[in-house]
Amino acid sequence: MMLSAGLAGIVQRRRQAAGGPAKEAGLLPAPWRVGFSRLWWRFADQALQPLDSDLALLELCAQPLATWPVQLDLSITDLQNSLLADGDLSEFAEQGSRLARHDVEAEWTENQVHLALREAAAANGSSDEEIGEAYAVLRRYLIDHAVVADREVRGLERRFPATDNSGQTHVHRLISLAYHSRPARAPQEYILCPSCRNVLADASACCATAGCPGGSPETWTAVPTAVVYEQHRATRKYIHDPGLVEARIIDALSVDSLAPTVRVTPYPGVDALDVLIEFLRPGVGGVPEVAETWGVDAKDQVSARLLGRGFTWPQAPACDRRYLALPAHRAVQPGYISDLEAELDGRVAGVHVIDENQLVARAKERAKELAA
Repeated sequence: MMLSAGLAGIVQRRRQAAGGPAKEAGLLPAPWRVGFSRLWWRFADQALQPLDSDLALLELCAQPLATWPVQLDLSITDLQNSLLADGDLSEFAEQGSRLARHDVEAEWTENQVHLALREAAAANGSSDEEIGEAYAVLRRYLIDHAVVADREVRGLERRFPATDNSGQTHVHRLISLAYHSRPARAPQEYILCPSCRNVLADASACCATAGCPGGSPETWTAVPTAVVYEQHRATRKYIHDPGLVEARIIDALSVDSLAPTVRVTPYPGVDALDVLIEFLRPGVGGVPEVAETWGVDAKDQVSARLLGRGFTWPQAPACDRRYLALPAHRAVQPGYISDLEAELDGRVAGVHVIDENQLVARAKERAKELAA
């Protein structure tokens, strides 16, 4: 994790240098130095010739961990990953750096965008229920819209009109943090993946979003008055893409046929969980009452072991059953669920690991049982 955190710092400095004079100079990031030192001693302990330079380690970081000459305490699945991919952080390295809390870009996304989400929701609601509903709508907006025209943003501002002390709407601040703005007055055509709605390079490109079923690319035309907003890379990688699995679960259980017996609350407690599923039955006077409550936290991460080490469950809301839901493309990976359950054992009690399709099927079956 320290090497991943160090690489995150190196990549960040490289991007800053590309945009102008580097803000930091001198020694390599502290996590990198710590990681290099630990690896040096691991080589020595295994009677191997340690690496003699940072450059040699950087070259090694581009190779699968299974090919490193030193034995590493990682799962078979994790060993198939490298730390660098095409000169950038791999998914595995990104996850490790976030767990080590040294990924500057992830910290910006997690803290700044999530803070803007909470502030926008709080400013546009007068009760906990209204705040929760506003938060759910705005968070889902980031998942559903990788690119958006300023006309649509103004529509969102009309729905959530609260402003800050400068007179700017909280929604506008959120969009400004989560997206790059690009001047555009004429209609702009984008090629989008029909499943995840990410932007594709061209109509022949395959969607590279993990687990996305893809499909025939669709052409979408943005009609701005002055600006088009294109999702920041960090927003896409840390909010949009991981949010696809929770969006699929929410949509699958929010269909009209289940409405009489299942109530789905997205992001209850302002994102304490991803989904709260309440099973209903007729109560006194025919008023529905909650018979059972399930909590769901959905996670899409490349390393099961790193996910398990960093996973926690909130104290509220109270749930009869607690599920850690995985996207199908992670759950089918050999050893992923067993590695995750092994890491969770002794760390978090009463949480069941399940894939998204099994969760939806189990919830539908439970609704039938309680209705009967």
